[in-house]
Amino acid sequence: MADFVILADSTADLSKELREQYDIDYVLMGFSDGSREYKASLDWEEIAPADFYAAMKNGTRFTTVQVPMTEFDAKFRSYLEKGMDILYIGCSSALSGSVASSYVMRDKLMTEYPGRSIYCVDSLHSGMGQGTMAIKAAKMRDEGMSIGEIYAWLDLNRHKFNLCATTAELAYLKRSGRIKASSAFFGDIFAVKPIIISDAEGQNVGIRKVKGRKSSLKEIADYTVAHIENPAEQTICIGHAECEADAVTVKEYLKEALGDVKIELNVIGPIVGASVGPGTVIVYYYGALKSSHIQNN
Repeated sequence: MADFVILADSTADLSKELREQYDIDYVLMGFSDGSREYKASLDWEEIAPADFYAAMKNGTRFTTVQVPMTEFDAKFRSYLEKGMDILYIGCSSALSGSVASSYVMRDKLMTEYPGRSIYCVDSLHSGMGQGTMAIKAAKMRDEGMSIGEIYAWLDLNRHKFNLCATTAELAYLKRSGRIKASSAFFGDIFAVKPIIISDAEGQNVGIRKVKGRKSSLKEIADYTVAHIENPAEQTICIGHAECEADAVTVKEYLKEALGDVKIELNVIGPIVGASVGPGTVIVYYYGALKSSHIQNN
């Protein structure tokens, strides 16, 4: 057994297969439809993705809950009791209070477990962008790097994990408040499709709008191609909110432009999904510094 564990959380959208392949665990967030509370399981144990997104289409508003302190306490202790250190890669501090809570729990438990280490990373990301950071950390662990070395690398390179997204409707993003955009950006919420990226502060930013769904899918593929680095050496991830055919379309655009690159598709989990809504497609990749994206748009 490795001497440290890599933890993510419910926004990382890592499938069971990927978690098992790379030996990654996670801490649970939660969500509610107003009448029932759910655990934000990455395996969709309490509600199926189709039912979740169908409910949103029918007007259900899901609210989300950050990782509770009790969850951090139980999960962290379970590994500390085994004599293992902890590397937690949390959802962007601009989108969730989870990483701030992890700092509090880290400081508390490190006094109770002298000699153990807990590293908490503000990923400045969510979704599979956060998940790919965890996978990268696992690969470095398998190569023999120490927990401190991996933490330092993530801290230095987290601004190069990027996303480019489009949604079917701007209304979900506007209601969630988890996007930086002017009121004019939301002015015409029906006729246009937004193009969204992440910035250096870990917030989602609306950079432009295009006419039509097909144009928006082509746009996020083109944007990725323009900003990705060494595509043959990485796995590009495409998340979708119950619109797999559109995700496949984006995959085909990317394959045509980049060649035989590795691309994985996954369903966007309930925490991110509650904010972006059904019909969202997000491309996650490693590339140019996020600050340069903002400057050039």
